[in-house]
Amino acid sequence: MRKGFSIIQMLVIIFVLSLLLTSLAPLSTAMLRDIPSSYRMIEANTSMLNALKQMRRDVNAAKGFAGSFNDYIANNETLLIEAANNVICYQFKDGELLRRKFANAETGTGEEIRRWPIRHGKIEWQLWREDGRDYAVEINSCVEREVDSWKDRKMANSYVYFAGIYRESVN
Repeated sequence: MRKGFSIIQMLVIIFVLSLLLTSLAPLSTAMLRDIPSSYRMIEANTSMLNALKQMRRDVNAAKGFAGSFNDYIANNETLLIEAANNVICYQFKDGELLRRKFANAETGTGEEIRRWPIRHGKIEWQLWREDGRDYAVEINSCVEREVDSWKDRKMANSYVYFAGIYRESVN
């Protein structure tokens, strides 16, 4: 009797192995595609939350919002915050939130720049106005990803920050 496997035994092993690999295919898909995608989304949301914390601190210390400063005009992509001795400019474009702090509010000098990469992120802000004066900013944020030709919005949040000078006048 010779050592080895018969052709029938080999066919049975191949059949069982193919059943096992077919049942593990969804798991390998998740490991190779879904987990890294979820990680990138959580990373973008974490970066966005860090930026929003800084925005909250800036708005809390603000005396108001500016309509324009130097070459910057407040709109959907640009938010201008007037602080005691400086002006802070936030801009969101090309998947990045940019914060410029101008140390001298009159001349626009002494620029300090900070960046938060927010890949596939979306941030929109709108100023709240009463009696011709902006007193708060509403910020809507989310992370969008494209899944099979449709956009999936994840981690959507809305925040309202009141300018520090407004809170003091209400109290």
